[in-house]
Amino acid sequence: MSKLHLVFGGRVKDPRGLDFDLGTIDLVGLYGNYADAEDAWRGRAQRSVDDAEMKYVIVHLHRLLEPDSEGIKRPRESAAEG
Repeated sequence: MSKLHLVFGGRVKDPRGLDFDLGTIDLVGLYGNYADAEDAWRGRAQRSVDDAEMKYVIVHLHRLLEPDSEGIKRPRESAAEG
């Protein structure tokens, strides 16, 4: 499986956080490796360097799609829930 990465950005309410204004989301693209995603992220982030409310991020989609393969364990359901 490819190690998919999503690059997107948008306006945030607080530059220290990740609370995006969904009306401003800029989907940059999907990339098959981190190096390409980082290049795309860097290009977009540098264009908005003077705007503190604009933020771009890289999401490791491969970790969300197959969390166990990265050593990330899902929480177990309790017996009461199942």
